[in-house]
Amino acid sequence: MINKIKRHLELANKGYFEHMFFAMKIGLKCLWSFVTAFVHAINPAWFEYTTSKRIKRINNIFQKSEQDNKK
Repeated sequence: MINKIKRHLELANKGYFEHMFFAMKIGLKCLWSFVTAFVHAINPAWFEYTTSKRIKRINNIFQKSEQDNKK
C-alpha cells in the first residue's frame, strides 16, 4: 500500500501534504457544486449557472495541474 501511495504521489508530482490539500480543495469544490446543483434542481431560478461554471473551473484546475506535472 505504501508503495502504491508513493507511486501515485510521484505521478502527481506532489508531496504528501501538497497532494492532501489539493485533494481536499477539489473535494470541497465538488461538495459545494453538489449543493448548488441540488438546490437548483428544486428551484431552477436559483444557482442557474453556478454549478456548470464551478465544474468548468475545477476542470481548469486539473488541466493546469497536469500541465505543471509535464514540466
